[in-house]
Amino acid sequence: MTTTSSADNRFSGQESGPLAQARGLRSFIEQEAGRTEAARTLTADLVKAFSESGLFGLMVPTVLGGSEADTRTSLEVFEELAYADGSIGWSLMANASTSCFASIYLDDEPTAALFPSGVAGIHGGMFGPVGKATRDENGFLVDGSYRFGSGTGHADWFAAGFIEQENGEDAALESGMPAMRIAFIPAEQITKRDGWNVLGLKGTGSFDYAVESVHVDEAFTFPLLEPVQHRGGATYQIGMFGLVAIGHAGFALGVGRRALDEVLEVAKTKQRLGGDPIAGQQMFLHEFAMHDAAMRSARAFTYEAFEQAEFTAIAEGAPTPVETQRMRQATTYGTRIAADACRFAYTWAGSDGLREPSIIGRCFRDISASTQHVYVDNNTLTAYTQTLMMFGEPSSF
Repeated sequence: MTTTSSADNRFSGQESGPLAQARGLRSFIEQEAGRTEAARTLTADLVKAFSESGLFGLMVPTVLGGSEADTRTSLEVFEELAYADGSIGWSLMANASTSCFASIYLDDEPTAALFPSGVAGIHGGMFGPVGKATRDENGFLVDGSYRFGSGTGHADWFAAGFIEQENGEDAALESGMPAMRIAFIPAEQITKRDGWNVLGLKGTGSFDYAVESVHVDEAFTFPLLEPVQHRGGATYQIGMFGLVAIGHAGFALGVGRRALDEVLEVAKTKQRLGGDPIAGQQMFLHEFAMHDAAMRSARAFTYEAFEQAEFTAIAEGAPTPVETQRMRQATTYGTRIAADACRFAYTWAGSDGLREPSIIGRCFRDISASTQHVYVDNNTLTAYTQTLMMFGEPSSF
């Protein structure tokens, strides 16, 4: 079952550019969803469609042929793609985010290699610094085993986070923090593994991989904590925390809304044996209204948080510490609200959500998997409160 009524009215931006491309692919994405789950990665046809539409370059600066989307546009695109299918939307989000960081934080020489003809290159991998590397005169010798490499099933270049080693121990920055960097390595130098047998987000191609004593020129790396922006406009100054959060936030909003739209259609015709039609049950009607309001509220808060951070970044060069943490707060909050909505939809759908293929079932599994991501961990909420207590903020009420 597919629906369009609620979803078609949820965007406030004008349908043009990347958003129009994403909306135009909805039917095709829905068609490819089953094949993507079976393959556990994007199909070749989807990769081609995303390449030709330019969506892999959604967050890449225009100077490299990308869209250089602002926060609202990126949120809308990720929301739209996840509405069509969670796994496919997540995979594109991972590729677009990785390409974003490569395009703005690497110098000209590596950028030319990673983006040989505009946004032709596709990039994926894991930024968590689980690898180790020793420095030599030209760069680093990197070793590491990585998991959750979303979008790597079709990537040309892999990201690999590592901690620099000195005398067999983690090197430290002047701040005392570990010297963490991100390396970009050609796919042919990566040892690809599997390991992606999971409950949800099955089609994201989040495979395990290893980097085994691969030499990486220093130019093909950048520092994780304080990267330097080499190109692109002020939107990128919301920082890595914000740029990563955009994709997770849009994903949750899209999946949660799709689940509610689907269960509303189910309720119009479904009747359990011996019971009243769902559409006439007061409990369903009340709970749906509450989840619908919660999703709309979470969406409004999410867009407000990102646009305010972007406004400050444009005006002052960076968002405030509270605004930075609020982007993560909104992302975690939206994910939880979406998870509640999907759980509600799955419960009321009955066997319609249980038997494959089921859009509601996929929404429930995909959002459940996404809640386990470190980026929407409880720590994001405690960090927000701690930051607010430390820096304060004038009341806007």
